[in-house]
Amino acid sequence: MKSHIIFLSFFLVFPILGCSKNDSAYTNVGILHKSNGTGDEIIKTDPGSQKPDTQQINNRLKIMSNNDRFQFALDCGNQGRYSEALAAYNMILETDKNYPDLYYYQGLLYRDMGMLDEAICAFQTAITQNPNSAEAHYNLGYAYRCKGLHSEAIPEYRKALELIPENKAKQLAYVHYNLGFSCFSSGMIDDAISQFNKALAYKPKDKEIHQKLGIAYTAKGWADKAKDEFLLCTENDKPIKKIP
Repeated sequence: MKSHIIFLSFFLVFPILGCSKNDSAYTNVGILHKSNGTGDEIIKTDPGSQKPDTQQINNRLKIMSNNDRFQFALDCGNQGRYSEALAAYNMILETDKNYPDLYYYQGLLYRDMGMLDEAICAFQTAITQNPNSAEAHYNLGYAYRCKGLHSEAIPEYRKALELIPENKAKQLAYVHYNLGFSCFSSGMIDDAISQFNKALAYKPKDKEIHQKLGIAYTAKGWADKAKDEFLLCTENDKPIKKIP
């Protein structure tokens, strides 16, 4: 029992399991921010110029159409200018609370800003408007995960899996991986093992998935299986032998 607790602790603190933007599990089912160039020429800040203040931003946004405001928000989100993006989204909502995809992208913005409660609310609204959005279900699940609400994350990941086409191998691998993590964190070890194996079916050489599967096997007391997975994590790290 003590060894299981040790491995569970390791599983929870291993760096890849954080909720930063660099976390591989953070990868979106769809696109994080989309840009088709529309409105790009309306507001651009030269690298050497001063950051516009709130009043300047609002004045510029007031003369835009909602479509241009939306594109501006996407561009700002990509550039890390979160307050400007949020101002644009809020101005759209003043006139059109049903603007397509707004709540989904607003949820991504809130998540990037670390405002997880707001992100969860936005993704929930996005799902209300479009129940068949795999991206919204996945990102709602991930926001729950970042809050430590794994039991809430699990059904969102499962719904995303129902909606993602079978030919989207990379996206499916990430969802199975995250679902496996949340299952493990909820004490559902057998389900976690199943999900990690499904993720490996799409990404058989992914070291992180092999490592987490090895930890799940360890939690079950399956030392030999765990050893095989850990070896797969490190076999490609061995120095290449020179031919004599």
